[in-house]
Amino acid sequence: MKILKSSEMVYADENTINLTGIPSLVLMENAGRTSTEIILKKYPDKEKFVIVAGSGNNGGDGLVIARYLLRYGKSVKVFILSDSRSKLSPDNLKNLEIFEAFGGEVYLIDKDKLGKFRNAVKEADVIVDAIFGTGFKPPVKGYREKAIEIINRYASCVVAVDIPSGLSTDTGKIEGTHTKAEITVTFAYPKLAHILYPACEYCGDVYVIDISIDYQYLKEIHRYLITPENLVLPERRKNSHKYTYGHLLVIGGSTGKTGAVIMASKAATAAGSGLVTAVIPASLDMVIENALIEEMSIPVDDKNGFFGKKAPEKIKEIIENGKFTSVAAGMGMSVTEHTVELVEQLLKIKMPLVLDADGLNNIVFIDNFKEKLRKRKYPTILTPHIGEMARLTGIKTKDILDIMEEVARSFAEETGSYVVLKGSRTVIGTPDGKIFYSTKGNEGMATAGTGDVLSGILGTLVFRLGAEEGTKTAVYLHGLSGDLAVKETGVESMKATDLIRYIPEAYKKLFEMKKEKNLGFYKKL
Repeated sequence: MKILKSSEMVYADENTINLTGIPSLVLMENAGRTSTEIILKKYPDKEKFVIVAGSGNNGGDGLVIARYLLRYGKSVKVFILSDSRSKLSPDNLKNLEIFEAFGGEVYLIDKDKLGKFRNAVKEADVIVDAIFGTGFKPPVKGYREKAIEIINRYASCVVAVDIPSGLSTDTGKIEGTHTKAEITVTFAYPKLAHILYPACEYCGDVYVIDISIDYQYLKEIHRYLITPENLVLPERRKNSHKYTYGHLLVIGGSTGKTGAVIMASKAATAAGSGLVTAVIPASLDMVIENALIEEMSIPVDDKNGFFGKKAPEKIKEIIENGKFTSVAAGMGMSVTEHTVELVEQLLKIKMPLVLDADGLNNIVFIDNFKEKLRKRKYPTILTPHIGEMARLTGIKTKDILDIMEEVARSFAEETGSYVVLKGSRTVIGTPDGKIFYSTKGNEGMATAGTGDVLSGILGTLVFRLGAEEGTKTAVYLHGLSGDLAVKETGVESMKATDLIRYIPEAYKKLFEMKKEKNLGFYKKL
């Protein structure tokens, strides 16, 4: 499932009409009819509906909804925020005339006629917001702003058509007044505002409707939403052994930070790694040994609880002489001259490499680190949060928050790496310029150690499934584990280890979701 910007949707819409040959009224009819189906299923007992329509084609969609609601015997009133029919788009006007031919009740209102509108909103069971569509550029001004304020104050329930009016389609930013929807029905594909915070919080449940947009006009769009049906999941063969499923080497830990390596190692086992070995400073070995049961450990040269001078060369020897299939490094490692040398050594290994946390904090001290990343012949997965991304790029943290997609894509392309940029929405950038968004996860996961858990899952799945598919599946599985765990713990008490406990349940859920078939004309995100 792709995610679109406003201009991309306009391009597909116009070409579907002008080149493919599907009339705009047919697209509008498809949109309105299926939207009504969703509304009636969601609110079967509601009787009084008010449709608030703008003068453009979003208002036309609303008028189609009004007609179908009327045919189903509902009480329907339509308010159009325009003082003249001459200002309506042709398709809007056509559907207005059809609605009136069916006996529908329509009011054109301007700034002097908001009183009647206010009373209708107060009395309605459901408000259908069809004022502005995805082409609108905020902020809302004039009496339309006042109309939205009336909706926000008095409406008991709001359904948004395409997008809550007043939001910007292309960002998660809030710019001025907007409606807050309980559900949003959008067309063809979700838009960025449906995905990104804080705008997505005002969209409610989002339903994506197939209205017969010709998808060939979106072939060049490589921005995707990760969904279960498009994920590759690991499989087990009866005729296999533990090495079939990989041997992950986890490298990290330092005094006070042993938990990071422990959680990454345990998460890797839960994610399906055949074997997991942790390499840690020698003085930490007893702590690690006591915590790990299924996983193994190898102590190396230690200096006061940190990797010592001989550690980089010893780890190189361990990798060369072992049967490891991937490496995940950096969790709890700290930053010293020896860890910088160690990370530089890891850039030369001939297997997939996941760099997290201090792996990233160390790499910035390596001369020409971007060039060295680019020269790697094996997949590299980088997992920065916003602060670590700021250190990697030199871009201020507050600026990255507004351009996460662009930063992830450009850094992935520049370094030939897979970038998992972690935030309220995780964004994956690939070396060939693709972007993947995950909507799984919750605020309870904003706690120490959840990134370590992700790194263990990634280290396992990039070997099992390949770099791109493994990264997508790992990110989704990690977020889904958190969503399942929070039902037990609540957001305040969730711990990173709760995610590890729920990885098996998340796998079960994913396999079930993978089997589900969507045979209708809409899908709930």
